Amino acid sequence: REVRKLAYTDALTGLSNRLAFRQALEARMADADGASQRLALLFVDVDDFKRVNDTLGHEAGDEVLLRFVQRIKEAVAEHAGNASLLARFGGDEFVILIAEGDVAANAQRLAEVLVAELSRPLAMSGRDVFLGSSIGITLFPDDALDATGLLKNGDIAMYQAKVAGKNCFRYYSRAMDHAVERRVHMEQELRGAWERGELHLVYQPIYRTRD
Repeated sequence: REVRKLAYTDALTGLSNRLAFRQALEARMADADGASQRLALLFVDVDDFKRVNDTLGHEAGDEVLLRFVQRIKEAVAEHAGNASLLARFGGDEFVILIAEGDVAANAQRLAEVLVAELSRPLAMSGRDVFLGSSIGITLFPDDALDATGLLKNGDIAMYQAKVAGKNCFRYYSRAMDHAVERRVHMEQELRGAWERGELHLVYQPIYRTRD
């Protein structure tokens, strides 16, 4: 039992870890599929967390995460229902599964609460620390039919929330997949463009008509 606990529990926060959440997610998806039930996954990333580690140290960073976890737990308990799952996915990323009620509406309400709660300042080392959260929301079976796809979609939606300016949430859409694919393709093409002589500099002259 102790070995299993160590394998499936995040040492810092006491939450389920990525492995435990992945297994639970697969089981919940199988049950939901058989019952024609929807699920909602929230992928939460703490904005600018690296700045805390860089300026205040890693111990302060751990304290920030623990206090954020407490806020997340309270919001999940109030808005996500008893069947919800919360886990630390890694670093400053957390995942939440909503499995009862109107999951889409509950996910939006929870995301709104988390954005508000996690943007409140934290008193650390005699000063206020302002962070925030970027949240991606994806739905089963609307967006994906397996755990890998659902987690990927949540990550993509979370990234789009960061692109949108951080401290907000975004729903996953298939258009996001196309945008990511275009960006990856462009990066791959650009990496070899210089060696292939495909880049050149063009000067655009600018004139003032009065002189």
